[in-house]
Amino acid sequence: MLILLCLIAAPLHAQAAGGDDELAAPCRDAAESAKPSRTQIGRCDRVIRLPGLPVTVRLAMLMNRGIALLRAGKLAKAESDFDLAIRSAPGLAEAWINKGVVVARQPGREREAVALISHGIDIGPKEPARAYFARAQALEVAGRLKEAMDDYAAAARADPDWPAPAEELKRFRVERRKVLRG
Repeated sequence: MLILLCLIAAPLHAQAAGGDDELAAPCRDAAESAKPSRTQIGRCDRVIRLPGLPVTVRLAMLMNRGIALLRAGKLAKAESDFDLAIRSAPGLAEAWINKGVVVARQPGREREAVALISHGIDIGPKEPARAYFARAQALEVAGRLKEAMDDYAAAARADPDWPAPAEELKRFRVERRKVLRG
């Protein structure tokens, strides 16, 4: 079964003064698009290369471009952006988690994806429910169903108003069997 992995982080808004938020808009708009166009990503590329951007703005733009690239199916480029974000801000949980989401979409890299997302969870993401949900999906792809179920439940507890984890949990059934010992 193919599971579509959700994006953990919503598009980031640059935390800077003046016109920096407006300057970061092309990358944020691309990240908010369900299927970003080449034109949207190109606008983001041009803005992100501008000299003199504050570090926080460039980091938000880099994360947003990574999200846009992921949504556009350009996994290698998205992974590269998240790698740059991790090098720039190793304590940014969402960078680790988003890289894990990208890696989970690549066959044979499920174990690595779970480790990346777990590291992001250990750092402390802003939206723990989405982090647990992302790891649950990676665990499910890896065939680790009990752990996936536990993470869907953790996501549901972390954000009871978000219906996605409860919907995923409906697919699981726990069976208790009596074990006879001789």
